Amino acid sequence: MRYMLSVIVSGLVYSLWRLGFSIYIFIANVKRYFLIDFYGDKIISYFLATGTAAGLAVTKDLNAFFNQQLEDYEIDEFCSKGYASASLVLIAFLCTAILSVMSSYAIAANAKPSL
Repeated sequence: MRYMLSVIVSGLVYSLWRLGFSIYIFIANVKRYFLIDFYGDKIISYFLATGTAAGLAVTKDLNAFFNQQLEDYEIDEFCSKGYASASLVLIAFLCTAILSVMSSYAIAANAKPSL
């Protein structure tokens, strides 16, 4: 759960940084820095994918452990929140993967032909 939380925080920080960076690029009319967007999207999408997998696995293991050890307590609501947060991280991964593909198109569109 801590790993998934740290991935969520790092994804939020990256998104805010990218928003500010994109505003700067738009205002300054700069036509470079496409590789920063491309590699940044790749790295953060891999973090989000591993955060999703870790969140789903830990939630499943905690649900099985608490159902086996503590039969008197109702843990399903807590596990539902874990599954919901991991699903939101999965949606964030999909959006970041789409952004990564779009930034690769930007690299291809702005590449200078070498003749």
